[in-house]
Amino acid sequence: MIVTLNDTTAGKIVSALIEAHRGVGGSSALVHTLITICDSAHYDSVLSDAVEAAREHPARVLMVVHTRGRSSKLDAEIQAGETTPGDVIVLRMSGEIAAHPDSVVLPLLLPDSPVIAWWPHNAPDDMADDLIGRFATRRISDSASAPDPCAALRRRAEHMSAGDSDLCWARITRWRALAAAALDQHPGLVHSARVEADPHNGPTSLLTAWLAERLGVPVERRDAEGPGGIVSLSLTTAAGDIEIRRTDGRSAVYRIPGEPARGVALERRSIAEAMAEELRRLDPDPVQGEAMEALARGLGQGRPGHHPSRAGKTSPKDDAEDTSGDAASKPEEPAR
Repeated sequence: MIVTLNDTTAGKIVSALIEAHRGVGGSSALVHTLITICDSAHYDSVLSDAVEAAREHPARVLMVVHTRGRSSKLDAEIQAGETTPGDVIVLRMSGEIAAHPDSVVLPLLLPDSPVIAWWPHNAPDDMADDLIGRFATRRISDSASAPDPCAALRRRAEHMSAGDSDLCWARITRWRALAAAALDQHPGLVHSARVEADPHNGPTSLLTAWLAERLGVPVERRDAEGPGGIVSLSLTTAAGDIEIRRTDGRSAVYRIPGEPARGVALERRSIAEAMAEELRRLDPDPVQGEAMEALARGLGQGRPGHHPSRAGKTSPKDDAEDTSGDAASKPEEPAR
């Protein structure tokens, strides 16, 4: 069912939504409200990604779409029924009402359930202080969409609040998992690490910060040509290098000292897949928070010949007074 409302109000949208539910069923199975904020130029792709992510986590999707126009106007479209994974409510705003989207969004939130705000493009530096971000349980940005992804991710890290996250974190999940698995199979003291990647790749900044924070060793970031994004990850141990090297956009070669090289799957993740992972966790992710804090301090961002200070930290478990070499040099993978 699709209901279109032109030049409307929040009250009329709520009434129309109630009528729509009478025809197709209620919203009792919905687990959260997902608010996406974008402009009309990105509307089609953002809607597709939001709906696809919501198929795994049925939600009320509120699309806040900023349109051109000086006059204050609100148009809405309600989609409900079997073809959508929950409710999809598109709110097209212009003029003064677009400057206060919270007044329209608040009456449409699912009661007593988490609220996730997602900025696929042009996220505010301080998402927690945004008019919509203030009442969101989780706030998600995507620095990879910025003109300078690395700089955008650093700004997010500098303004990090509990509940904030960036899709760059989900994009490195498989790299983190492979690194952790390698150290499970080949435990040993890691002396240093190196990541080769496109110089403008945002997820690389977060991966190197995570490695520096977890391992407590120098991490070198090298510019490299390859299939785009992250090209390789190497961990130097006394027995030799552990290496994960991407060969194309779908696979990588995995090398552990003393064992033959083997191929592993390492596909690039779509935005919808990254969002689906983020939506599996509705509370703040402390490991991501620590990695973002490390990025804000400059950990792991050194090019050849330069390593930012690690603020005296010698292992990721110093705070727990754990001085065992092997255990302290293994990344801890968050539960997913």
